[in-house]
Amino acid sequence: MIHTNCALRLISDYVKQGARERPYHIAFIYSNNNITYEQFDRQAEKLACYLLKTGIAKGDRIAYLSTPRPEFFYLYMAASRIGAIIVGIGTRQSDKEIEYVLKNSGASYVYTLHSMYEFDYQERFARILPECSDVKGLVIFGGEAELDNAIAFDEIMEGEYSEFKNVLLERESQVSTDDGLIIVYTSGSTGVPKGALMSHQNIIHMSLVELGMCGTAADDIWINHLPVNHVSGATEVGATAIIGNCTQVLEPFNPAKTLELIERHKVTVLGQVPTMFAMEFALPDYSKYDLSSLRIVVISGAPAPMETLRQMRDTMCDNCYNCLGLTEVSGLITYTAPGDSLKTLNLTVGKVAPDFELKLTDNNRREVPRGEIGEIAYRGTSVIKEYFKLPEATKTAFDNEGWFYSGDLGRFDEDGNLLMAGRSREMYITNGENIYPAEIEDAIMRFPGVMFCACVAVPHKIAGEIGRAYIVPIPGKEINLEELKEFLKEYLSSYKIPREYVFRDTLPMTMLGKIEKKILRQEVEAELKSHKQAE
Repeated sequence: MIHTNCALRLISDYVKQGARERPYHIAFIYSNNNITYEQFDRQAEKLACYLLKTGIAKGDRIAYLSTPRPEFFYLYMAASRIGAIIVGIGTRQSDKEIEYVLKNSGASYVYTLHSMYEFDYQERFARILPECSDVKGLVIFGGEAELDNAIAFDEIMEGEYSEFKNVLLERESQVSTDDGLIIVYTSGSTGVPKGALMSHQNIIHMSLVELGMCGTAADDIWINHLPVNHVSGATEVGATAIIGNCTQVLEPFNPAKTLELIERHKVTVLGQVPTMFAMEFALPDYSKYDLSSLRIVVISGAPAPMETLRQMRDTMCDNCYNCLGLTEVSGLITYTAPGDSLKTLNLTVGKVAPDFELKLTDNNRREVPRGEIGEIAYRGTSVIKEYFKLPEATKTAFDNEGWFYSGDLGRFDEDGNLLMAGRSREMYITNGENIYPAEIEDAIMRFPGVMFCACVAVPHKIAGEIGRAYIVPIPGKEINLEELKEFLKEYLSSYKIPREYVFRDTLPMTMLGKIEKKILRQEVEAELKSHKQAE
Protein backbone atom coordinates (compact mmCIF):
# COMPACT_ATOMS: atom_id res chain seq x y z
CA MET A 1 0.00 0.00 0.00
CA ILE A 2 1.33 3.41 -0.98
CA HIS A 3 1.01 6.02 1.78
CA THR A 4 -1.46 8.67 0.62
CA ASN A 5 -2.50 10.21 3.92
CA CYS A 6 -1.74 13.76 2.79
CA ALA A 7 -0.37 16.09 5.43
CA LEU A 8 -0.59 18.96 2.95
CA ARG A 9 -4.03 20.12 1.74
CA LEU A 10 -3.24 21.92 -1.49
CA ILE A 11 -0.84 21.23 -4.35
CA SER A 12 0.72 24.65 -3.78
CA ASP A 13 1.63 23.51 -0.24
CA TYR A 14 4.18 21.18 -1.82
CA VAL A 15 5.82 24.13 -3.56
CA LYS A 16 6.02 25.91 -0.20
CA GLN A 17 7.52 22.77 1.30
CA GLY A 18 10.17 22.66 -1.42
CA ALA A 19 10.95 26.36 -0.94
CA ARG A 20 11.26 25.86 2.79
CA GLU A 21 13.24 22.61 2.91
CA ARG A 22 15.32 22.84 -0.30
CA PRO A 23 15.11 26.47 -1.44
CA TYR A 24 17.93 26.21 -3.99
CA HIS A 25 16.81 22.92 -5.49
CA ILE A 26 15.86 23.42 -9.14
CA ALA A 27 12.16 23.18 -9.93
CA PHE A 28 12.35 23.98 -13.66
CA ILE A 29 14.91 24.06 -16.43
CA TYR A 30 13.52 26.10 -19.29
CA SER A 31 15.31 27.65 -22.24
CA ASN A 32 18.68 27.33 -20.45
CA ASN A 33 17.32 29.05 -17.31
CA ASN A 34 17.16 27.36 -13.91
CA ILE A 35 14.30 28.25 -11.56
CA THR A 36 14.61 27.14 -7.93
CA TYR A 37 11.75 26.13 -5.64
CA GLU A 38 12.25 29.36 -3.72
CA GLN A 39 11.83 31.37 -6.93
CA PHE A 40 8.88 29.21 -7.99
CA ASP A 41 7.09 29.82 -4.69
CA ARG A 42 7.78 33.56 -4.81
CA GLN A 43 6.47 33.93 -8.37
CA ALA A 44 3.35 31.88 -7.65
CA GLU A 45 2.62 33.99 -4.58
CA LYS A 46 3.02 37.25 -6.53
CA LEU A 47 0.66 36.02 -9.24
CA ALA A 48 -1.84 34.86 -6.61
CA CYS A 49 -1.86 38.37 -5.14
CA TYR A 50 -2.37 39.84 -8.61
CA LEU A 51 -5.31 37.51 -9.23
CA LEU A 52 -6.88 38.69 -5.97
CA LYS A 53 -6.34 42.28 -7.05
CA THR A 54 -8.25 41.62 -10.28
CA GLY A 55 -11.18 40.25 -8.27
CA ILE A 56 -10.84 36.50 -8.90
CA ALA A 57 -13.14 34.78 -6.41
CA LYS A 58 -12.97 31.26 -5.02
CA GLY A 59 -14.28 28.88 -7.69
CA ASP A 60 -13.78 31.32 -10.59
CA ARG A 61 -12.37 29.79 -13.77
CA ILE A 62 -9.23 30.94 -15.59
CA ALA A 63 -8.54 29.41 -19.01
CA TYR A 64 -5.02 28.80 -20.29
CA LEU A 65 -3.51 27.93 -23.65
CA SER A 66 0.11 27.03 -23.10
CA THR A 67 3.01 24.69 -23.70
CA PRO A 68 5.03 23.37 -20.73
CA ARG A 69 6.65 26.58 -19.43
CA PRO A 70 7.20 28.22 -16.02
CA GLU A 71 4.40 30.80 -16.46
CA PHE A 72 1.85 28.00 -16.72
CA PHE A 73 3.03 26.47 -13.45
CA TYR A 74 2.98 29.86 -11.72
CA LEU A 75 -0.68 30.17 -12.76
CA TYR A 76 -1.38 26.57 -11.67
CA MET A 77 -0.03 27.16 -8.17
CA ALA A 78 -1.46 30.68 -7.86
CA ALA A 79 -4.92 29.27 -8.62
CA SER A 80 -4.29 26.55 -6.05
CA ARG A 81 -3.61 29.15 -3.36
CA ILE A 82 -6.73 31.27 -4.01
CA GLY A 83 -9.18 28.48 -4.80
CA ALA A 84 -9.59 29.32 -8.50
CA ILE A 85 -10.01 26.66 -11.20
CA ILE A 86 -7.78 26.61 -14.27
CA VAL A 87 -9.18 25.35 -17.57
CA GLY A 88 -7.02 23.80 -20.29
CA ILE A 89 -7.20 24.72 -23.98
CA GLY A 90 -5.19 22.79 -26.59
CA THR A 91 -2.63 24.67 -28.68
CA ARG A 92 -4.04 23.09 -31.84
CA GLN A 93 -7.75 23.36 -31.10
CA SER A 94 -10.00 25.10 -33.62
CA ASP A 95 -11.74 28.41 -32.94
CA LYS A 96 -15.04 26.60 -32.38
CA GLU A 97 -13.46 24.13 -29.95
CA ILE A 98 -11.89 26.99 -27.98
CA GLU A 99 -15.18 28.88 -27.96
CA TYR A 100 -16.95 25.78 -26.58
CA VAL A 101 -14.43 25.42 -23.73
CA LEU A 102 -14.70 29.09 -22.79
CA LYS A 103 -18.50 29.05 -22.81
CA ASN A 104 -18.87 25.73 -21.00
CA SER A 105 -16.37 26.68 -18.29
CA GLY A 106 -17.49 30.30 -17.94
CA ALA A 107 -13.84 31.39 -17.76
CA SER A 108 -13.36 35.03 -16.80
CA TYR A 109 -9.77 35.40 -18.09
CA VAL A 110 -7.57 33.64 -20.65
CA TYR A 111 -3.81 33.19 -20.21
CA THR A 112 -2.39 32.39 -23.63
CA LEU A 113 0.78 32.02 -25.63
CA HIS A 114 1.61 34.96 -27.88
CA SER A 115 2.15 32.66 -30.86
CA MET A 116 3.32 29.18 -31.78
CA TYR A 117 4.04 27.53 -35.10
CA GLU A 118 1.57 29.01 -37.60
CA PHE A 119 -0.80 30.31 -34.92
CA ASP A 120 -1.10 33.93 -33.80
CA TYR A 121 -3.22 33.40 -30.70
CA GLN A 122 -4.04 37.05 -30.07
CA GLU A 123 -5.42 37.24 -33.58
CA ARG A 124 -7.48 34.12 -32.95
CA PHE A 125 -8.84 35.33 -29.62
CA ALA A 126 -9.75 38.63 -31.24
CA ARG A 127 -12.17 36.56 -33.35
CA ILE A 128 -13.34 34.26 -30.56
CA LEU A 129 -13.88 36.52 -27.55
CA PRO A 130 -16.76 38.61 -28.96
CA GLU A 131 -18.77 35.36 -28.73
CA CYS A 132 -17.69 34.71 -25.11
CA SER A 133 -19.21 37.39 -22.90
CA ASP A 134 -17.80 35.97 -19.63
CA VAL A 135 -14.17 36.60 -20.64
CA LYS A 136 -12.89 39.95 -19.33
CA GLY A 137 -9.39 39.90 -20.79
CA LEU A 138 -6.25 38.16 -22.00
CA VAL A 139 -2.83 37.67 -20.43
CA ILE A 140 -0.02 36.98 -22.92
CA PHE A 141 2.82 34.53 -22.29
CA GLY A 142 6.10 35.15 -24.10
CA GLY A 143 5.29 38.34 -25.98
CA GLU A 144 3.76 41.80 -26.06
CA ALA A 145 0.04 42.47 -25.59
CA GLU A 146 -1.45 43.75 -28.83
CA LEU A 147 -5.17 43.89 -28.00
CA ASP A 148 -6.99 46.51 -25.94
CA ASN A 149 -8.16 43.93 -23.40
CA ALA A 150 -4.76 42.19 -23.11
CA ILE A 151 -1.74 42.54 -20.83
CA ALA A 152 1.68 40.87 -21.05
CA PHE A 153 2.47 38.35 -18.31
CA ASP A 154 5.91 39.89 -17.86
CA GLU A 155 4.30 43.25 -17.16
CA ILE A 156 2.14 41.68 -14.45
CA MET A 157 5.16 40.12 -12.78
CA GLU A 158 6.98 43.45 -12.70
CA GLY A 159 4.24 44.86 -10.44
CA GLU A 160 4.08 44.96 -6.66
CA TYR A 161 1.10 43.42 -4.84
CA SER A 162 2.38 42.98 -1.28
CA GLU A 163 -0.71 44.72 0.14
CA PHE A 164 -2.67 41.58 -0.85
CA LYS A 165 -0.54 39.13 1.15
CA ASN A 166 -2.88 39.16 4.14
CA VAL A 167 -5.85 38.75 1.81
CA LEU A 168 -4.04 35.76 0.29
CA LEU A 169 -3.52 34.16 3.70
CA GLU A 170 -7.21 34.52 4.48
CA ARG A 171 -8.23 33.11 1.11
CA GLU A 172 -5.87 30.13 1.42
CA SER A 173 -7.47 29.20 4.73
CA GLN A 174 -10.81 28.95 2.94
CA VAL A 175 -9.62 26.53 0.23
CA SER A 176 -10.34 22.84 0.84
CA THR A 177 -8.46 19.83 -0.50
CA ASP A 178 -11.79 18.73 -2.03
CA ASP A 179 -12.18 21.97 -4.01
CA GLY A 180 -11.76 21.86 -7.77
CA LEU A 181 -8.42 23.01 -9.19
CA ILE A 182 -8.25 22.09 -12.88
CA ILE A 183 -10.67 21.20 -15.65
CA VAL A 184 -9.30 18.93 -18.38
CA TYR A 185 -11.57 18.40 -21.36
CA THR A 186 -11.95 14.97 -22.89
CA SER A 187 -11.57 14.57 -26.63
CA GLY A 188 -15.29 14.64 -27.34
CA SER A 189 -15.07 11.48 -29.47
CA THR A 190 -18.40 10.26 -28.08
CA GLY A 191 -20.18 13.63 -28.17
CA VAL A 192 -19.36 17.12 -26.94
CA PRO A 193 -16.12 17.44 -24.94
CA LYS A 194 -16.65 16.90 -21.22
CA GLY A 195 -14.74 18.92 -18.64
CA ALA A 196 -13.36 16.61 -15.95
CA LEU A 197 -13.11 18.66 -12.75
CA MET A 198 -10.17 17.48 -10.64
CA SER A 199 -9.72 18.47 -7.02
CA HIS A 200 -6.49 19.00 -5.10
CA GLN A 201 -7.09 15.66 -3.38
CA ASN A 202 -7.66 13.81 -6.67
CA ILE A 203 -4.32 14.99 -8.07
CA ILE A 204 -2.30 14.76 -4.85
CA HIS A 205 -3.34 11.16 -4.20
CA MET A 206 -2.71 10.09 -7.81
CA SER A 207 0.73 11.73 -7.71
CA LEU A 208 1.76 10.21 -4.37
CA VAL A 209 0.82 6.78 -5.65
CA GLU A 210 2.75 7.37 -8.89
CA LEU A 211 5.84 8.48 -6.97
CA GLY A 212 5.68 5.35 -4.85
CA MET A 213 4.88 2.88 -7.62
CA CYS A 214 7.73 4.12 -9.84
CA GLY A 215 10.20 4.66 -7.01
CA THR A 216 11.06 8.27 -7.78
CA ALA A 217 12.97 10.65 -5.49
CA ALA A 218 13.41 14.42 -5.09
CA ASP A 219 16.74 14.32 -6.93
CA ASP A 220 15.11 12.90 -10.05
CA ILE A 221 14.99 15.05 -13.18
CA TRP A 222 11.85 14.66 -15.28
CA ILE A 223 11.28 15.90 -18.80
CA ASN A 224 7.86 17.47 -19.30
CA HIS A 225 7.29 17.74 -23.05
CA LEU A 226 3.61 16.76 -22.91
CA PRO A 227 0.45 18.86 -23.45
CA VAL A 228 -0.41 20.73 -20.25
CA ASN A 229 -4.12 20.85 -21.12
CA HIS A 230 -3.99 17.06 -20.77
CA VAL A 231 -3.47 14.92 -17.66
CA SER A 232 -0.10 13.80 -19.04
CA GLY A 233 1.56 17.21 -18.80
CA ALA A 234 -0.61 18.76 -16.09
CA THR A 235 -0.79 15.95 -13.53
CA GLU A 236 1.09 12.74 -14.42
CA VAL A 237 4.35 14.67 -14.91
CA GLY A 238 3.64 18.30 -13.97
CA ALA A 239 1.94 17.90 -10.59
CA THR A 240 3.68 14.66 -9.68
CA ALA A 241 7.16 16.13 -10.11
CA ILE A 242 6.13 19.16 -8.02
CA ILE A 243 4.64 17.02 -5.25
CA GLY A 244 7.86 15.00 -5.22
CA ASN A 245 9.89 18.27 -5.17
CA CYS A 246 11.70 17.05 -8.29
CA THR A 247 13.17 18.96 -11.24
CA GLN A 248 11.33 19.33 -14.57
CA VAL A 249 12.91 20.09 -17.93
CA LEU A 250 10.21 21.97 -19.87
CA GLU A 251 9.98 21.82 -23.66
CA PRO A 252 7.26 20.91 -26.22
CA PHE A 253 7.80 17.49 -27.77
CA ASN A 254 10.20 17.13 -30.67
CA PRO A 255 11.94 13.76 -31.16
CA ALA A 256 15.49 15.05 -31.62
CA LYS A 257 15.11 17.87 -29.08
CA THR A 258 13.84 15.44 -26.44
CA LEU A 259 16.89 13.21 -26.83
CA GLU A 260 19.20 16.22 -26.81
CA LEU A 261 17.68 17.51 -23.55
CA ILE A 262 17.87 14.08 -21.90
CA GLU A 263 21.57 13.97 -22.70
CA ARG A 264 22.32 17.60 -21.78
CA HIS A 265 20.41 17.72 -18.47
CA LYS A 266 20.91 14.09 -17.39
CA VAL A 267 17.17 13.42 -17.27
CA THR A 268 16.30 10.40 -15.11
CA VAL A 269 12.51 10.02 -15.64
CA LEU A 270 10.90 9.82 -19.09
CA GLY A 271 7.21 9.22 -19.78
CA GLN A 272 5.79 9.05 -23.32
CA VAL A 273 3.13 7.42 -25.51
CA PRO A 274 4.29 4.72 -27.97
CA THR A 275 4.26 7.01 -31.01
CA MET A 276 6.77 9.34 -29.34
CA PHE A 277 9.17 6.47 -28.74
CA ALA A 278 8.65 5.27 -32.32
CA MET A 279 9.51 8.70 -33.74
CA GLU A 280 12.67 8.88 -31.63
CA PHE A 281 13.81 5.38 -32.52
CA ALA A 282 13.24 6.18 -36.23
CA LEU A 283 15.75 9.05 -36.18
CA PRO A 284 18.73 8.11 -38.37
CA ASP A 285 21.18 9.36 -35.72
CA TYR A 286 19.31 7.97 -32.67
CA SER A 287 22.33 5.97 -31.51
CA LYS A 288 24.48 9.09 -31.10
CA TYR A 289 22.55 10.31 -28.02
CA ASP A 290 23.78 9.42 -24.55
CA LEU A 291 20.67 8.31 -22.64
CA SER A 292 22.51 6.56 -19.81
CA SER A 293 21.10 8.94 -17.18
CA LEU A 294 17.59 7.47 -17.57
CA ARG A 295 16.57 5.21 -14.69
CA ILE A 296 12.75 5.18 -15.07
CA VAL A 297 10.88 4.95 -18.39
CA VAL A 298 7.08 4.90 -18.55
CA ILE A 299 4.99 4.10 -21.63
CA SER A 300 1.24 4.67 -21.62
CA GLY A 301 -1.67 5.94 -23.66
CA ALA A 302 -1.86 3.14 -26.25
CA PRO A 303 -0.82 -0.51 -26.75
CA ALA A 304 2.96 -0.87 -26.44
CA PRO A 305 4.50 -2.64 -29.46
CA MET A 306 7.03 -5.36 -28.66
CA GLU A 307 9.77 -3.81 -30.82
CA THR A 308 9.30 -0.43 -29.10
CA LEU A 309 9.54 -2.07 -25.67
CA ARG A 310 12.64 -4.01 -26.71
CA GLN A 311 14.34 -0.84 -27.88
CA MET A 312 13.35 0.97 -24.69
CA ARG A 313 15.07 -1.69 -22.58
CA ASP A 314 18.06 -2.09 -24.86
CA THR A 315 18.83 1.60 -25.44
CA MET A 316 17.26 3.54 -22.54
CA CYS A 317 17.06 1.58 -19.28
CA ASP A 318 15.87 -1.72 -17.79
CA ASN A 319 13.38 -0.12 -15.41
CA CYS A 320 10.35 0.21 -17.71
CA TYR A 321 6.67 0.48 -16.82
CA ASN A 322 3.54 0.18 -18.93
CA CYS A 323 0.71 2.09 -17.30
CA LEU A 324 -2.91 3.00 -17.90
CA GLY A 325 -4.05 6.53 -17.27
CA LEU A 326 -7.13 8.55 -18.08
CA THR A 327 -8.54 11.97 -17.44
CA GLU A 328 -11.32 10.93 -15.06
CA VAL A 329 -8.90 9.31 -12.61
CA SER A 330 -6.57 12.34 -12.70
CA GLY A 331 -3.70 10.42 -14.30
CA LEU A 332 -2.17 6.96 -13.95
CA ILE A 333 -3.99 4.15 -12.17
CA THR A 334 -2.45 0.80 -13.27
CA TYR A 335 1.21 -0.19 -13.34
CA THR A 336 3.24 -3.16 -14.45
CA ALA A 337 5.70 -4.34 -11.82
CA PRO A 338 9.47 -3.65 -11.85
CA GLY A 339 11.21 -6.39 -13.78
CA ASP A 340 8.11 -7.60 -15.61
CA SER A 341 8.86 -9.41 -18.86
CA LEU A 342 8.61 -7.72 -22.24
CA LYS A 343 5.63 -9.98 -22.94
CA THR A 344 3.79 -8.64 -19.88
CA LEU A 345 4.59 -5.04 -20.83
CA ASN A 346 3.48 -5.73 -24.39
CA LEU A 347 0.19 -7.43 -23.62
CA THR A 348 -0.92 -5.77 -20.38
CA VAL A 349 -0.99 -2.50 -18.45
CA GLY A 350 -0.32 -4.30 -15.18
CA LYS A 351 -2.49 -4.16 -12.07
CA VAL A 352 -4.48 -1.38 -10.46
CA ALA A 353 -2.44 0.46 -7.81
CA PRO A 354 -3.23 -0.83 -4.29
CA ASP A 355 -4.89 2.44 -3.23
CA PHE A 356 -7.56 2.22 -5.94
CA GLU A 357 -10.19 -0.27 -7.11
CA LEU A 358 -10.92 -1.64 -10.58
CA LYS A 359 -13.56 -4.05 -11.85
CA LEU A 360 -14.87 -5.30 -15.21
CA THR A 361 -18.61 -5.21 -15.83
CA ASP A 362 -21.23 -6.20 -18.37
CA ASN A 363 -23.90 -3.94 -19.89
CA ASN A 364 -25.88 -4.14 -16.63
CA ARG A 365 -22.82 -3.13 -14.58
CA ARG A 366 -22.45 -6.60 -13.06
CA GLU A 367 -18.94 -8.00 -12.74
CA VAL A 368 -17.96 -10.43 -15.49
CA PRO A 369 -16.14 -13.74 -14.80
CA ARG A 370 -12.34 -13.76 -14.87
CA GLY A 371 -11.05 -13.96 -18.43
CA GLU A 372 -14.09 -12.34 -20.05
CA ILE A 373 -14.08 -8.89 -21.62
CA GLY A 374 -15.93 -6.19 -19.72
CA GLU A 375 -16.17 -2.44 -19.30
CA ILE A 376 -13.51 -1.09 -16.93
CA ALA A 377 -14.83 0.75 -13.86
CA TYR A 378 -12.72 2.57 -11.27
CA ARG A 379 -13.15 3.79 -7.71
CA GLY A 380 -10.81 5.68 -5.39
CA THR A 381 -9.59 9.05 -4.19
CA SER A 382 -8.16 10.07 -7.56
CA VAL A 383 -11.48 9.59 -9.38
CA ILE A 384 -13.24 12.87 -10.20
CA LYS A 385 -16.72 13.55 -8.88
CA GLU A 386 -18.21 15.36 -11.86
CA TYR A 387 -18.08 16.66 -15.39
CA PHE A 388 -18.32 20.45 -15.11
CA LYS A 389 -21.83 21.75 -15.85
CA LEU A 390 -22.85 18.41 -17.39
CA PRO A 391 -25.05 16.72 -14.75
CA GLU A 392 -26.53 14.17 -17.17
CA ALA A 393 -23.12 13.04 -18.39
CA THR A 394 -22.00 12.76 -14.76
CA LYS A 395 -25.07 10.71 -13.86
CA THR A 396 -24.46 8.36 -16.80
CA ALA A 397 -20.77 7.76 -16.03
CA PHE A 398 -20.95 7.37 -12.23
CA ASP A 399 -23.04 5.18 -9.94
CA ASN A 400 -24.19 5.84 -6.37
CA GLU A 401 -21.31 3.82 -4.93
CA GLY A 402 -18.64 6.06 -6.47
CA TRP A 403 -17.70 3.81 -9.42
CA PHE A 404 -16.74 5.53 -12.67
CA TYR A 405 -17.58 3.56 -15.83
CA SER A 406 -14.93 4.42 -18.41
CA GLY A 407 -16.22 2.99 -21.68
CA ASP A 408 -12.87 1.19 -22.05
CA LEU A 409 -12.91 -2.59 -22.44
CA GLY A 410 -10.49 -5.06 -20.93
CA ARG A 411 -10.00 -8.48 -19.40
CA PHE A 412 -7.75 -9.99 -16.73
CA ASP A 413 -5.10 -12.58 -17.56
CA GLU A 414 -4.30 -15.54 -15.32
CA ASP A 415 -1.91 -13.38 -13.25
CA GLY A 416 -4.47 -10.63 -12.66
CA ASN A 417 -2.92 -8.19 -15.12
CA LEU A 418 -5.27 -6.04 -17.19
CA LEU A 419 -5.33 -6.50 -20.97
CA MET A 420 -6.94 -3.66 -22.92
CA ALA A 421 -9.52 -4.46 -25.61
CA GLY A 422 -10.23 -0.92 -26.83
CA ARG A 423 -13.19 1.40 -26.41
CA SER A 424 -16.70 -0.06 -26.23
CA ARG A 425 -17.75 2.27 -29.06
CA GLU A 426 -14.89 0.98 -31.23
CA MET A 427 -15.99 -2.65 -31.10
CA TYR A 428 -17.56 -3.78 -34.36
CA ILE A 429 -19.37 -6.93 -35.48
CA THR A 430 -18.38 -9.01 -38.51
CA ASN A 431 -20.81 -11.81 -39.41
CA GLY A 432 -22.07 -11.83 -35.81
CA GLU A 433 -18.61 -11.92 -34.20
CA ASN A 434 -17.45 -9.16 -31.83
CA ILE A 435 -14.10 -7.69 -32.89
CA TYR A 436 -11.91 -5.38 -30.80
CA PRO A 437 -9.54 -3.13 -32.79
CA ALA A 438 -6.90 -3.04 -30.03
CA GLU A 439 -6.25 -6.75 -30.51
CA ILE A 440 -5.81 -6.29 -34.26
CA GLU A 441 -3.54 -3.26 -33.84
CA ASP A 442 -1.35 -5.17 -31.40
CA ALA A 443 -0.90 -7.98 -33.93
CA ILE A 444 -0.10 -5.63 -36.82
CA MET A 445 2.43 -3.72 -34.71
CA ARG A 446 4.38 -6.97 -34.28
CA PHE A 447 5.09 -7.15 -38.02
CA PRO A 448 8.61 -5.89 -38.90
CA GLY A 449 8.60 -2.46 -40.48
CA VAL A 450 5.32 -1.16 -39.00
CA MET A 451 5.69 2.18 -37.23
CA PHE A 452 2.04 3.08 -36.48
CA CYS A 453 -1.32 1.49 -37.18
CA ALA A 454 -5.01 1.96 -36.45
CA CYS A 455 -8.01 -0.22 -37.21
CA VAL A 456 -11.52 1.17 -37.74
CA ALA A 457 -14.81 -0.38 -38.82
CA VAL A 458 -16.14 0.01 -42.37
CA PRO A 459 -19.77 -0.90 -43.25
CA HIS A 460 -20.16 -4.00 -45.45
CA LYS A 461 -23.32 -5.15 -47.27
CA ILE A 462 -22.94 -8.82 -46.34
CA ALA A 463 -20.75 -9.00 -43.21
CA GLY A 464 -22.25 -5.92 -41.53
CA GLU A 465 -18.89 -4.37 -40.68
CA ILE A 466 -15.32 -5.21 -41.59
CA GLY A 467 -11.96 -3.91 -40.39
CA ARG A 468 -9.83 -1.40 -42.26
CA ALA A 469 -6.20 -1.11 -41.13
CA TYR A 470 -4.34 2.16 -41.62
CA ILE A 471 -0.60 1.54 -41.52
CA VAL A 472 2.45 3.83 -41.45
CA PRO A 473 5.70 1.98 -42.29
CA ILE A 474 8.99 2.86 -40.64
CA PRO A 475 10.79 5.35 -42.95
CA GLY A 476 12.77 3.47 -45.55
CA LYS A 477 10.89 0.18 -45.00
CA GLU A 478 8.44 -1.46 -47.41
CA ILE A 479 5.66 -3.75 -46.23
CA ASN A 480 4.51 -6.65 -48.37
CA LEU A 481 0.77 -6.91 -47.87
CA GLU A 482 0.51 -10.63 -48.57
CA GLU A 483 3.29 -11.35 -46.09
CA LEU A 484 1.53 -9.21 -43.50
CA LYS A 485 -1.76 -11.08 -43.96
CA GLU A 486 0.02 -14.43 -43.64
CA PHE A 487 1.79 -13.14 -40.51
CA LEU A 488 -1.51 -12.11 -38.90
CA LYS A 489 -2.83 -15.68 -39.15
CA GLU A 490 -0.40 -16.58 -36.34
CA TYR A 491 -2.06 -14.13 -33.95
CA LEU A 492 -5.67 -13.65 -35.10
CA SER A 493 -8.63 -15.80 -36.01
CA SER A 494 -9.46 -15.50 -39.71
CA TYR A 495 -12.59 -13.40 -39.09
CA LYS A 496 -10.54 -10.81 -37.16
CA ILE A 497 -8.00 -10.17 -39.92
CA PRO A 498 -8.80 -6.82 -41.61
CA ARG A 499 -10.12 -7.03 -45.15
CA GLU A 500 -8.99 -3.53 -46.17
CA TYR A 501 -5.56 -1.88 -45.81
CA VAL A 502 -4.46 1.71 -46.32
CA PHE A 503 -0.76 2.60 -46.29
CA ARG A 504 0.20 6.20 -45.49
CA ASP A 505 3.21 8.28 -44.56
CA THR A 506 1.39 9.80 -41.56
CA LEU A 507 -1.80 9.43 -39.55
CA PRO A 508 -3.75 12.16 -37.73
CA MET A 509 -2.45 12.57 -34.18
CA THR A 510 -3.74 14.20 -31.02
CA MET A 511 -1.52 16.71 -29.20
CA LEU A 512 -0.36 13.86 -26.98
CA GLY A 513 0.73 11.78 -29.97
CA LYS A 514 -2.14 9.29 -30.01
CA ILE A 515 -3.66 8.31 -33.33
CA GLU A 516 -6.89 10.27 -33.72
CA LYS A 517 -9.32 7.58 -34.84
CA LYS A 518 -12.20 10.04 -34.82
CA ILE A 519 -10.73 11.67 -37.92
CA LEU A 520 -10.25 8.27 -39.62
CA ARG A 521 -13.89 7.41 -38.91
CA GLN A 522 -14.93 10.76 -40.36
CA GLU A 523 -12.95 9.91 -43.50
CA VAL A 524 -14.85 6.62 -43.78
CA GLU A 525 -18.17 8.44 -43.40
CA ALA A 526 -17.21 11.01 -46.05
CA GLU A 527 -16.12 8.22 -48.37
CA LEU A 528 -19.45 6.40 -47.97
CA LYS A 529 -21.38 9.61 -48.54
CA SER A 530 -19.40 10.26 -51.73
CA HIS A 531 -20.14 6.72 -53.01
CA LYS A 532 -23.86 7.15 -52.37
CA GLN A 533 -23.91 10.45 -54.22
CA ALA A 534 -22.08 8.85 -57.14
CA GLU A 535 -24.69 6.08 -57.30
